[in-house]
Amino acid sequence: MRLRPAGVLFDLDGVLVDTRDAWFALMNAAARDLMCPPIRRDAFDESWGQSIAADARQFYPGHENEVVSLYYERHFEEHVEHLRVEPFAAQLLERLRERGLPSAVVTNTARRLALQILELAGLGPPLLVASDEVARPKPAPDLPLAACAALGLAPREVCLVGDSANDREAARAAGVAFVGFGIAGDHSVSNLDQLAALIGLVSV
Repeated sequence: MRLRPAGVLFDLDGVLVDTRDAWFALMNAAARDLMCPPIRRDAFDESWGQSIAADARQFYPGHENEVVSLYYERHFEEHVEHLRVEPFAAQLLERLRERGLPSAVVTNTARRLALQILELAGLGPPLLVASDEVARPKPAPDLPLAACAALGLAPREVCLVGDSANDREAARAAGVAFVGFGIAGDHSVSNLDQLAALIGLVSV
């Protein structure tokens, strides 16, 4: 069954780009430079999708959110060799524009770093709503609700595509349909081609 959304919200990391290995390398570099214990892969995987504030509490005790955020921003590009753009991401965003379907990126990453990642990936969404622009990051509903307001759409008209439990909880709290990218949701897809078919951008 197809979705017929009036707008599409995308999580950034894990949906439009695969930065998991880049983040793992970056966060361990931060742990080293901030004199904190190394981050195990299982702990990193369990934390995936959480906010920078949560990272600071879990992995960098004694360091303020701003210190961690600034470290991430200044050093992410050192690990860019691990960044992978999801196949069809640029084409999908362009096809949404051609069809007149507004889209936005809603991410727990801070705005300046999110813009840096999008630039490195060669992606240019019409709207970005980042964690430092709302009161509460995902899993709270603030990010998708802010994006809906900016797009001029009601939550029931929108779907959010995400790859983490934080995305799913934020979507449900906001009242938007959740499309799980490799995880369970109201609908689930494993790649962006399947998403394009689900929302009626391509024939199946």
